[in-house]
Amino acid sequence: MKKIIIVGSMVFAITVGGVSWNSHASASPIMLDLNTTAPVKEDLLHILKLSSNEELYNALYDGNTLADLAKDNDVDVQKVINLQVAELTAHIDQRYARGNLTDQQYKEQKSEVRDLITQSVHGL
Repeated sequence: MKKIIIVGSMVFAITVGGVSWNSHASASPIMLDLNTTAPVKEDLLHILKLSSNEELYNALYDGNTLADLAKDNDVDVQKVINLQVAELTAHIDQRYARGNLTDQQYKEQKSEVRDLITQSVHGL
């Protein structure tokens, strides 16, 4: 059961910028930024000192949290939290800039990011 909760928490954290805070659907074209320097997962893998997405997936599936992985690899868990907060905040900022969020939705989402990510990293 813990495995499902952990993996579910990760999926939720990754997709939280989608429809979870939106009370209505808004149709807009998907814009791809082809000028990105590194995928998000590579940054997370680097911080956690893991070699592959498979290693990360298996560790989470086996019941570890991102906090557990950080501790096991002598990494400050705050670095993991800060990375994910920065990434999710950037995503929210992009959605707001594109007009996909109202002022109220934007403020609410921004105010919840750190707590949401912290809970997810610790598997709560």
